[in-house]
Amino acid sequence: MIDMHCHILHGMDDGSSSLRESVELCRMAVANSIRTAVLTPHLPNPAQMEDFLRHRDKRMDELKRALDHEKIELELLPGAEIFVDDDVFFAPSFGDATLNGSRYILIEFTFRGLNTMRLVKYVNEFFARGLVPIIAHPERYFYTQENYDTINHLADLGVLFQLNGTSLVGNNGLEAKELGFAMARNGLASFIGSDAHSVHHRPNDLLAMLNHFPRAIPFDVYDRMLNANPRKIINDEDFDRGSFEPIRRKRFL
Repeated sequence: MIDMHCHILHGMDDGSSSLRESVELCRMAVANSIRTAVLTPHLPNPAQMEDFLRHRDKRMDELKRALDHEKIELELLPGAEIFVDDDVFFAPSFGDATLNGSRYILIEFTFRGLNTMRLVKYVNEFFARGLVPIIAHPERYFYTQENYDTINHLADLGVLFQLNGTSLVGNNGLEAKELGFAMARNGLASFIGSDAHSVHHRPNDLLAMLNHFPRAIPFDVYDRMLNANPRKIINDEDFDRGSFEPIRRKRFL
């Protein structure tokens, strides 16, 4: 499997706090059949993009050497999770902060207080720069939980979506589970990530979670979201979500 969203790189954000913990998270990833991890630390300040990227690459090299020493076979690829607000577009370029240097960029928003119009403005800024936004954990935002049409509208624009595995097993609340389920069932969500932060808090145990995902969705759908789909992203291939059905807010589970 490919974990395209994780915070297992030490000393970068609120994720792994040490090289030792990063190694253990990588060991856990391999035990859960993850063969590739895209490292997506939070970008704290877009004005300091170059410093962030240098720091990320240095930490990634340290982790790669540690994995070689421990004989842990996990492919590590560079990325970032970009917090989007009005200030982020002062960054001159997002080039090396995309997922493995591709045209695809992982973004997140504040959990409360945004509306569809503002989200559309933000994603169109990325499209105008030749980038394809992938919204991280859209099922966790309070405004998307209240208004499913926001998801439908963003999908019509070509925005892609990555669900957290923890949401599909109910760890982020019923509203997040229902929205995540609806998006996966109707073809709106294309990827699943661990969003792992530490060994004990949001670990990257995707294989264990997979066994508890809602069974109303065929296994091959989950398999594509964890393998074939993210492979296209990290290879910078054209990605076609395919047909999808709009979702409506109601109790699914």
